[in-house]
Amino acid sequence: MLDLLHVNKTLNGKLIIDDCSFTVKPNTVFGIVGINGVGKTTLMRLCSGILKADSGTILLGTETIYGNIYAKKDIVFISDSPFFEPGSTIKSILNFYESFYKVDVNYFNYLIDLFELKNNDILFHLSKGKLKRAFLAIALAISPKLLLLDETFDGLDPACKKIFKDELRHLLLKKPITVILTSHSLRELSDISDEIGYLQDGKLITLNNKAIENDPIYRIYVLKDKDVTYDLSNLYVLKKEETNDFMRIDCYSKIEDIKYAFHNNKDLEIITVPFEDWVVYQMEVLR
Repeated sequence: MLDLLHVNKTLNGKLIIDDCSFTVKPNTVFGIVGINGVGKTTLMRLCSGILKADSGTILLGTETIYGNIYAKKDIVFISDSPFFEPGSTIKSILNFYESFYKVDVNYFNYLIDLFELKNNDILFHLSKGKLKRAFLAIALAISPKLLLLDETFDGLDPACKKIFKDELRHLLLKKPITVILTSHSLRELSDISDEIGYLQDGKLITLNNKAIENDPIYRIYVLKDKDVTYDLSNLYVLKKEETNDFMRIDCYSKIEDIKYAFHNNKDLEIITVPFEDWVVYQMEVLR
């Protein structure tokens, strides 16, 4: 389990991480979404022990991470631009990781085949997507207690994204792995993450399905009746699309108020908005 408690980090005089607290339990995936440059990589470096927090506490289980070689042996961090020596091959970089971690080589070779790579491929000659596949294969084959993957899906084609997600789900069923994934795309994280945090202005806001249930946003589908006048003045309308015969409204109001506003209309359907839309409204409209 990973715990961050009131963590702060300033770089070059700028506050990057501001009073950040969250917990990620074993066998779960925590996704962190935010625009490029918002501090996702800094947060991952803090969690991996590469950077030291200015204040606050970061724990893997009961162990502090920074400066603790015993904790770090259970952590794998794959950055968006991983370092390798000139002339390195997939096989040689695997050997490098084997000097620090226990690697399931049979599983690694299986993944390399799935990702359509070869052990003698020279890393410098690989595209960004293929390079990402090689390091994801290593990370999955190590299966550490804490797996940190920065901009996980950047450069991956749809087939490889599916392979990675399927293999990660498989590992989570077998081993107590704590996973943090970052991305600038909410869509990439929504189907693999148990919880999602939105990083903005150094603050991390944790979102999950329970949050949606406790603070719902409704989507209303209405077949318009020419004899009915619609008064939406008592509703908090976030978005409205309308034709002569149809309305679709996203609304941040109580369900009772919505039903009352449309009580004269029989052709009405009310659902909660999809998770991705809920997050966007929470981050960009309601805060």
